[in-house]
Amino acid sequence: MDKIQKDAFHPHPLTLNDEAARFACNGCGELYYGSSYNCSLCQFSLDMECAALDDDLAVRQAKKGGEIITTIYHFSHNYQLTRCKIDRILQVAIKVPACVACRQDLYGLVYACLHCLFILHESCLKDMPMEVLESTFHPQHPLLSHQLNMMTGGRTCNTCKEKMDGIMFACFDCGIRQHYSCAKYQTRKIKHNCHDHHLLHLGKSIFVQTSPQCNACGEDCSNTLFCCIKCNFYIHLECIPLPNVVKHRHHLHPLTLTNSVVEDNSGEYYCDMCETARNPEHDVYYCEECTYTSHIDCVEPPEKIVEYLVPRRRKEGPQIQKIDEVPSPRRKIRFRQM
Repeated sequence: MDKIQKDAFHPHPLTLNDEAARFACNGCGELYYGSSYNCSLCQFSLDMECAALDDDLAVRQAKKGGEIITTIYHFSHNYQLTRCKIDRILQVAIKVPACVACRQDLYGLVYACLHCLFILHESCLKDMPMEVLESTFHPQHPLLSHQLNMMTGGRTCNTCKEKMDGIMFACFDCGIRQHYSCAKYQTRKIKHNCHDHHLLHLGKSIFVQTSPQCNACGEDCSNTLFCCIKCNFYIHLECIPLPNVVKHRHHLHPLTLTNSVVEDNSGEYYCDMCETARNPEHDVYYCEECTYTSHIDCVEPPEKIVEYLVPRRRKEGPQIQKIDEVPSPRRKIRFRQM
């Protein structure tokens, strides 16, 4: 049996385990997949690279790992979660799932239960409340956090219709069950005459595994879109003829309809016209010269537009559902913030 003594990392002898497995290396703090050296007395593991370091490098590496590795208990999961780090390059090699909170790729600092493959970003864990108040898709009642296990797993989110794993937020009285990312999603809704009900402005983080088809052109809605969840009605922004460039009375320069704009790394995004928060996933009207950003609905009311400089070109494609009446860019579209 192969044993080593690495006092810089751990006072006890470490035994080689040849079986490949996922584990958090206590030496460097990174999530690892492969063989390991383990302590039979303590929950301590070392990856092969850390085990091969000389004493001087091992001392420095141990300090790095000691600053990362820690364990906690959290309401989102029954078992202990370990803080560790995922390298973006090794993400595919160690075969980790998506974050159970935001459903995006995992990298950087995370908390993980490797037995259950329950892993979430550190930022998602810190931001996650035990209940979501006034959710966009169910504002009537609070949505309470609820763990999903093998018995309760496999449920489908009422919003995106995709499978939920690890945790959900639910109103059991109304039969509403949602991903955390759907429950906390920030959006606005509009009233447009291409559909009888209000439409929600959604971004690509809502539909992670599948892309709904646009009811106007038949193509996948893989980016931002407007939708009616109740009717499963989806439509591209390109299929609603919004003007591409406008001259607005509240700004000196032309404003261009632009994909999501992220000005900095602050994590806070606002509309400069109405001075309220905005979702960075959503298309906006933008002035690059002034870094001036506006919600679509803050710009679009016709009485505030001085001139339509460039009409929005409509997306081409097969018409799979007739939209009886589509407004011209100069017709008023009624918007209401949600």
